[in-house]
Amino acid sequence: MKGISESKAAFYKNRNLSIYEEYLNEDTTMESIATRYALTKQRVWQIIRRCQVGEGNYYEGYQAFKDKKDSFIASGLTEEEIHEEMRDWLSEEHGVKTIKRKHERIRSLAKP
Repeated sequence: MKGISESKAAFYKNRNLSIYEEYLNEDTTMESIATRYALTKQRVWQIIRRCQVGEGNYYEGYQAFKDKKDSFIASGLTEEEIHEEMRDWLSEEHGVKTIKRKHERIRSLAKP
């Protein structure tokens, strides 16, 4: 791990796994987890999703996410295309639920 000590890396690895397991195994919200761990709801969401991609390991999920994004960047896609491809990859390959973007919500409301 770059930039942090082994003891801090171990602490965060254990904390992130606890957050992920709590989310999976208990009837609790991300907001209540955020309050308990003094994190933002957005940060809890990131931890849960990266653990989901890494099959419980936040750091493996982070690396897989980064590698996939880097491959899209290297292929010359635009920012918007990269964003769409990453959303598809997260949902199709890892079952991550993504929030519909504004233009997607408007389109779905317009359909008869």
